[in-house]
Amino acid sequence: MRKIVLGCLVAAFVQPVMAADLAQVYALAKQNDPEFEGFRYQHIAAGEALPQARAGLLPVVSFDAERIETTQDIISSDNALYFEGETDFPTTNYSLTLTQPLFNYANYTQYQQSKSRIGQADAEFETARQDLIIRVAERYFAVLAAEDGVHFIAAEKTAVNEQLKTAQARLANKGRRTDVYDAEARQALVEADEIEARNLLDDAHQALSEVSGELITEVVPLSSSFALQPLESNDPQVWIDRALKSNPALAYQQETLGLSRQEVTRQKAGHYPTLDLIYRFNNRNVDGSLLGGGSETETQDIMVRFSLPLYQGGFVSSRSREAAHLHQKSIQDLQRSQRAVQRSARAAFFGVKNAIGKVEAYKRAVSSQELARQAKKQGHKSGLYTLLAVLDAERDLYGAKRDYARARYDYILNHLKLEQVAGTLDDGDIAEVTAWLNKGQ
Repeated sequence: MRKIVLGCLVAAFVQPVMAADLAQVYALAKQNDPEFEGFRYQHIAAGEALPQARAGLLPVVSFDAERIETTQDIISSDNALYFEGETDFPTTNYSLTLTQPLFNYANYTQYQQSKSRIGQADAEFETARQDLIIRVAERYFAVLAAEDGVHFIAAEKTAVNEQLKTAQARLANKGRRTDVYDAEARQALVEADEIEARNLLDDAHQALSEVSGELITEVVPLSSSFALQPLESNDPQVWIDRALKSNPALAYQQETLGLSRQEVTRQKAGHYPTLDLIYRFNNRNVDGSLLGGGSETETQDIMVRFSLPLYQGGFVSSRSREAAHLHQKSIQDLQRSQRAVQRSARAAFFGVKNAIGKVEAYKRAVSSQELARQAKKQGHKSGLYTLLAVLDAERDLYGAKRDYARARYDYILNHLKLEQVAGTLDDGDIAEVTAWLNKGQ
């Protein structure tokens, strides 16, 4: 029985193993990422600010009811109308009150503030959605980079083992013992690097499962025929202007500024009068009295109530000054955010441009390292180069291949980050990158 229960518990917590491309991982993350789900619920909750603020402008209706059991004992009385003795009688009282605000500037301002709060929530949720795209892409390409690392280490290990076998065979024919030592030392280093590379790959898979909620063991690699895409505009100012207009984090600060401006008005409204229309209906039913008879009375009141605060110990003035200072802070925060967005947009633009240059440079480096390795292999056979030089050439070649692969991933990530800072990153960008992955597969 214990084994069955344990098996059920394990099955409940073990995530399914699957293969996926970038679009599939992103679809899983939108459903399963706890951080994004938290922002989703926060966004939904923020939508309640509007009906809550609207309630301050709508009628308030209350109903009150009470029943009183009265026991009275007249011990003595000089009034001939009162009879001595004990009597019991109930009293039932209920009232209905409707209050409609006619003028309450503080509540009206709070209603306007609720729209700014919803605008804040919209901008914050959009920031979270774009951040999710970046987090998924970073972890996806981290898996690809880790897989490349394992692949290139394995290839280098194979090459080193071949060189070791060659050196050992030559040693029997009066070859150099130092070549064997160099090959054995490099073999040990490569084996250590392989262990680290596999650990990095496992951690990359776990990081991807953390955001997707699934243990994804296979991801679609970037197509070898993938071509770098030119930027829509080569003018950095175009991207800066776009970011100032559409960046969601900046939109959040703009809504915050509007909210703080409205808060100043709301606090000053503490000095303003309020005007309410009140209707009250009351029914009082008494089944007895001191005179012994009961009565039932209904009353209806309609009134307009004017209230003007005169002095509250300086509380309203202090809160108004506080709100004004916080409004000035919001102005400074917006300016700081605008400058940060301009800097980020410019950095992201040149990040893409530099990534394009690095991809081309590493591509040439791979070709040059291939030629250098071949030359050193031939030179080693003729005695021009030592085996260590050949081993170094093998290491440099696979290092260049790793750098080239990572440069291509960095280009894609920088491209997505440029769209993010510009505020235009959306699901279409994920579909576009997925097409780059799937092309030629």
